[in-house]
Amino acid sequence: MRRLAAGVVAVVLVAWLAGSAAAAGPKAYVGLFKDDAVAVIDTSQNRVVATIPVPKGPHGLVVTPDGRKVYVSSDGASAVSVIDTASDKIVATIDVGANPHGLAMSSDGRKLLVCAFGTNRALVVDTATDKVTGEIAVPQVHNGALSPDGSRAYVASQKQGEAALVILDLKTMTRASAVPLDKTPRAVDASPDGKRVYFTLAGVNAIQVLDTATNQIVAQIGVGASPHQAPPTSDGRWALVPAQGPGELDIVDMTTNSLAAAVPIGKIPHWIAIASDGRTAWVTNEGSNEVSVVDLGKRTVTATIAVGNAPRKIAVQPMGAPRSAVPAGAATVAASQKSAKSVTIAGVLYHDHGSRDISGQRVVKMEADDYYFGPTFLRGKPGQRVRLRVENESGTLHNITIADQQIDRDILPKKTIEVDVTVPPSGVVTFTCKFHGPLGMNGIMSVDKGL
Repeated sequence: MRRLAAGVVAVVLVAWLAGSAAAAGPKAYVGLFKDDAVAVIDTSQNRVVATIPVPKGPHGLVVTPDGRKVYVSSDGASAVSVIDTASDKIVATIDVGANPHGLAMSSDGRKLLVCAFGTNRALVVDTATDKVTGEIAVPQVHNGALSPDGSRAYVASQKQGEAALVILDLKTMTRASAVPLDKTPRAVDASPDGKRVYFTLAGVNAIQVLDTATNQIVAQIGVGASPHQAPPTSDGRWALVPAQGPGELDIVDMTTNSLAAAVPIGKIPHWIAIASDGRTAWVTNEGSNEVSVVDLGKRTVTATIAVGNAPRKIAVQPMGAPRSAVPAGAATVAASQKSAKSVTIAGVLYHDHGSRDISGQRVVKMEADDYYFGPTFLRGKPGQRVRLRVENESGTLHNITIADQQIDRDILPKKTIEVDVTVPPSGVVTFTCKFHGPLGMNGIMSVDKGL
């Protein structure tokens, strides 16, 4: 546990609260299938700022939850390329066998699922080492999704006459079950709570909804012609569907299982990336060689970005900073307020979502969201014991770690945990999310006027 002098923290934090700085927008990465490259978009400027050559036919593309790495599979090769987003250069290559197709990333960023179509295998890669740690036989495996806890994979098996949605147990690395299908499955996405899987079928103008408790299809939701994908927003309220026939983004209300809106975009839309705040979607248009930027609140296209030939997969880094400023005239910010400011103290980034005096309290409620703790700064009495009741309000797996107090607890999406902590006898201690600490998901607990 990092301990800091309370006076230093106070000086730095007060100085920070006197002003604010604008954060750059996250980058979007677009696989250009015909150019054998990945285009890099600065989303704050809506323009391509770099192009990264990759092996032939970039097919799958995902970004880690901390935004530090992008993985790209190449259909015309046997490789998954690893891109360092700080330098936008390939830093490693993983041999996965011929013709890898779709990729999927676990919520905690520890597992990468590779659908190796050409070798009839689903592989798991440890992202800490970028090594293959296991494989399961699946005929012509095309795309897939992981459950929120990373224990199961749902993959599209496209073998003619044996088409199925196959469920894999990643704990035992075995095939758990399969849902036979009359049509060829295309893309697969899981709901944030893991209770539903959404997938599309070739030639069927509807989203298929699978109940993961029973592995039964419980709904079919009509959308535009040739739907390709149906990723949900982080709150699970909406699913976004690129309808390739009419060239539109269909917005589906998952509470009513009905089409809510259709937004005209480009030709043959292929894939969607959704901002971590759920406000913006980026859609690749393979037929018109561009990316449409869609305001999901207004349901309109706000920008169109030319990117290169045959853009298919797209992924966007998570937003690394809060979005709206709240002025503050002192070091203490009301816990009920939201702040868009961030501060770096002793090399650690903090996103401020309020302070609270917890003196005399036995139970303190906190929220964990993408990517902050609220309140972020706690002040109590020396040696005070307090129970933190931490609710994960997001669709992302989070964690709270206080190393000196032997606390390391994961917080599943939409779940609440309780941890017993002790206010330090002097100075401050920090708490962090071990998955998203680099994104600013950190906090400080201090004594008396330590904040």
